[in-house]
Amino acid sequence: MSGSKVFEDRYEQMLANSATAAICAGPDNRIVSWNAAAEALLGYSAAEAIGQPLSIIIPPHLREAHAAGLARAAKSGRARLAGQAVEVLACHADGRELPVDLSLSMWTENGQPMFGALLRDIADRQAARRRLEHLAHCDLLTALPNRHALHARLAEQLSIGPCGLLALDLDGFKDINDTLGPGRGDALLAGVAQRLVKATEDLGLVTRPGGDEFAILVPDCADPLRLDVLAQRIFSMLRLPFEIGGESLFVDTSIGIALAPEAGGTVEQLLSQADLALYSAKAEGGGVRRFFAPAMHNRSEQRHRLGIELRRASSRHEFELWFQPQVAFEGRRLEGAEALLRWHHPQHGLLSPGVFIEVLGQSSIAEDVGDWIIDQACGALAGWRAQGLDCPRIAVNLFPTQLRSGRLFGVVTAALARHGLAPDQLELELTENTVLRQSDHSTDLLAALRKLGVRIALDDFGTGYASLSLLQRFPLDRLKIDKGFVARIDEDAGAAEIVQAVIGIARTYGLGVIAEGVETRAQELTLRALGCAEAQGFRYGRPMPAAELLDAWRNPPAPRKTAARA
Repeated sequence: MSGSKVFEDRYEQMLANSATAAICAGPDNRIVSWNAAAEALLGYSAAEAIGQPLSIIIPPHLREAHAAGLARAAKSGRARLAGQAVEVLACHADGRELPVDLSLSMWTENGQPMFGALLRDIADRQAARRRLEHLAHCDLLTALPNRHALHARLAEQLSIGPCGLLALDLDGFKDINDTLGPGRGDALLAGVAQRLVKATEDLGLVTRPGGDEFAILVPDCADPLRLDVLAQRIFSMLRLPFEIGGESLFVDTSIGIALAPEAGGTVEQLLSQADLALYSAKAEGGGVRRFFAPAMHNRSEQRHRLGIELRRASSRHEFELWFQPQVAFEGRRLEGAEALLRWHHPQHGLLSPGVFIEVLGQSSIAEDVGDWIIDQACGALAGWRAQGLDCPRIAVNLFPTQLRSGRLFGVVTAALARHGLAPDQLELELTENTVLRQSDHSTDLLAALRKLGVRIALDDFGTGYASLSLLQRFPLDRLKIDKGFVARIDEDAGAAEIVQAVIGIARTYGLGVIAEGVETRAQELTLRALGCAEAQGFRYGRPMPAAELLDAWRNPPAPRKTAARA
């Protein structure tokens, strides 16, 4: 037996036993060789396939192009795809199409061109590729399209016509995640995603760019009223409790809305302006929706610069505490002092909180500054008492982020121990709107502090939406009457009636009352007649450094007959 014959036999035996489908065809396009792997892949037996045109494995819609290409190769003696591996569709005996990896070769036998094809099933490979593409465009937790998919759809929609974009950020989610754990946080995010899809119905595409952020693309929409209706529907659906792990969780959202092409002609512009609108909604305390307006650019830049300066101020110790006395009408006794933050700006001098407190409260350093205030205020009270000033309590305003944190209890107890104070010598103040936005965890935290003996005061009472049920369930010791009512109390019967009602409510619930912003003798007399026992304001002293308050109140000042309004 010749060497070439041995080689051919070995070659055919190798192809016969190969797991790769191997097919040979002559210049007339007829199959001359068909191995077992080809039978398994394409469904034809060797007996059925040999002698048939090679086109039986080509999908019908591709056969004409295949025949033309084979004819060109036979005529030129060169196959264009020879030596390459390409992904094509093959036709199974049952008529279905299947993806294969094709390696084509061409050679000459007895002066005639011959064609060989090796085919591998790549259905699993394509499935894996589709899976990867899906993962690249899908958020695994919620099964919503992700940031990449949102950008792609926005680009597509902006090339077609107008659209609206709603950017959402969950209010208070970080605190739920931190206190209850990421497992429940993830479950809450999945529940929010389901409700957003339900609220949106077929109006738009709900996506999750990341974290507790969601975005909704509403195509073919240039009508802000449609977007406003959708936003209100979202608010309504998210206000219902989420039952997770046997516990009712509540979460709200802030929504920023932008429209294209009014807001911008590119994906980046639209996303940026929706984010600015969202930031504006968050700055108002959350739980609201805001449409983008050009003025937001300037406000955003100003707030950004201010935020940078505040972080620098904290690291450079430019913050300081001033104190305003709180006085009992009876005997003009000093009953306490409220700690008030000041910023000693290197260029602009001493700045009052109205300039910076809102931005500070939403910044990343708010909790650290708040913890510092508690410690400094306790230290000031301890210093006064050590020097003979009988000041029963110190009042400290809390930032909302301190309520949502898990460290407030430890910060308070550590400050009290460090400065040798009893718990009832510290009073923590919160505004109505802050209280209304807190979770059950925050309520439990304040209840624990109150059980310890720390006092809790509700500031600016009457300016928000607090209800009697809130006074029943929230751990409180004192209500502070807002200075806006006090300013008109001796001139406006309506203001006096509101103050009288607040005092009556406080008595019903066993709470103390203190009036803010008292400046004149007439205001003081009216408050006393209505049953208010304590006050603070310029009539008794402006905010002052700790040393000045000590000097002023070791020998109580005589009452002033008049005082200019600030």
